[in-house]
Amino acid sequence: MRLLRHFLVVALVVAAASCSSQPRDEARDSLVEQLEEGGLDRPTAECVVTAFFDDKSDAELQGFFDREELTPEEAAEFAALGRRCSTQAGG
Repeated sequence: MRLLRHFLVVALVVAAASCSSQPRDEARDSLVEQLEEGGLDRPTAECVVTAFFDDKSDAELQGFFDREELTPEEAAEFAALGRRCSTQAGG
């Protein structure tokens, strides 16, 4: 998870320095791939990442990735997104 967070910090810094959404899209795609490698099916991984990214501004994402550990609230958010997305992907 630490490698993932490091990659996303770099991607978000690049995104902040650019006027396009391409770096944010690339970070989103990379996170989907990493979640798949971690065992999620693609539809669930895409759902989790989309919900997480769409609900956050670039500044909020940067703050999130600046921390080394998840807060209890963030852990709960990811767990809820995983449950919601698993249900949606499953039917």
